Amino acid sequence: MFRSAVIGCGAVSKNHGKALKDNRYTTLEYCVDIEYEKAVAFSEKYGGVPLSDYRELFDKNIDVAHVVTPHNTHPLIVMDLLSHGINVFCEKPLAITVNEAKAMIRKSEETGKRLGVCFQNRMNKATVEAKEILESGKYGKILSGMALVTWYRNGSYYSESPWRGKYSGEGGGCIINQSIHTLDLVDYLTGGVESLSGFDGKLRDSDDYEVEDSAMALMKLKNGGEVVAFCSNCYLGSKVCDVELRLEKAVMTVRQSGLTIVEEDGNTIFHPAVVLTGEKSEWGVSHGVLIDEFYRALRDGDTFIADCHTALAAVSIVNAIQHSKGRRIRIER
Repeated sequence: MFRSAVIGCGAVSKNHGKALKDNRYTTLEYCVDIEYEKAVAFSEKYGGVPLSDYRELFDKNIDVAHVVTPHNTHPLIVMDLLSHGINVFCEKPLAITVNEAKAMIRKSEETGKRLGVCFQNRMNKATVEAKEILESGKYGKILSGMALVTWYRNGSYYSESPWRGKYSGEGGGCIINQSIHTLDLVDYLTGGVESLSGFDGKLRDSDDYEVEDSAMALMKLKNGGEVVAFCSNCYLGSKVCDVELRLEKAVMTVRQSGLTIVEEDGNTIFHPAVVLTGEKSEWGVSHGVLIDEFYRALRDGDTFIADCHTALAAVSIVNAIQHSKGRRIRIER
C-alpha cells in the first residue's frame, strides 16, 4: 500500500478525500493546510493526521502527495515535493504559465518521480467511448467541432478565496479555471491542437475580479480540422464538457450525460453515462476513477493517462487564448 497526503483542504479537496478514503491502493496518512482548522475538519471527515506546513511531510515516508492548493502555488510546492522523492498528483492547472509547467516537468524527469494532473474528465464514460471510436476511424476524420462552457460566478465566489479573480493568484478567469477541462478534452480527443487564435475579455462591469469572464477561440487541429470554443461564467447555469465533433460520416457529441452519435443516414446512437445531481454536480463523477488509475499506473510502472507531459498542452492553450488578441499562436507540447 502506498502512503499518501493531501495538501490544501479547501472546497476541491473533498474529491480527493472521498477517493482516498478506504482506497485499495493507498492509505491517507496526512492532510495539510496553512489554515490548520481546515486540515482538522478534513481529517475528521476523511482521515489523516492534520498538519499546517507541507514541508513536515519530507520525513514522513510519504509516497504520493495530492496538491490541491491555489494555482500560483503549484510550481513551488510540486517541485519541492518531487525534489524530496515524493510523487505528486496535482489539481489543474499544472501551472499558470507554460514556462512554469515546463520547469515542473523537467523536475519530474530529473527526479524520476511521477507528476500526474487532475484532468478527471478524460475518464468520463462518454470520453473513453468517444476516444475509442475516434481512434478506430469508423466515421472518418474530424472536419470541424465546437466546445461550449458556461458557468456562473458572482462576487461571493471571488470573495470566498482572496486568490481567485486575480491574475497573480488564479492566472486568469473562466479560461484557466472553468474551461480548462473542456479545452483539454478537445486536445485529448482530437489528436492535438496545433495552433489557435482567440479573444478574451471582462464583460461584466464588476470590481469583484480583474480576470476575464468570457472568451472564444478558433483552434486548428493537427489533422487539419478546426474547433471553435466559447467560454463564459456569466450565465446562470453550468454547461461543462460539451464537445461536438463533425466527422466525415457522423456528428459526435460528448457530454457528462453520455455520448451521442448521429450517423450520416440519420440513425442516432446514445451511450448513457452516470450523472450526478446536486451541489457541484458539474464537477462530474470521475475524480475517483482517475485517482485510482494514477495509483494503479504507479504500482505497475505504466504510463498515466493524465501525466504532466500530456497536461502541458492545456496550459499552452490557456496562455494562447489570453495572449492572442486575434493573432494565431502555436501550441507548445
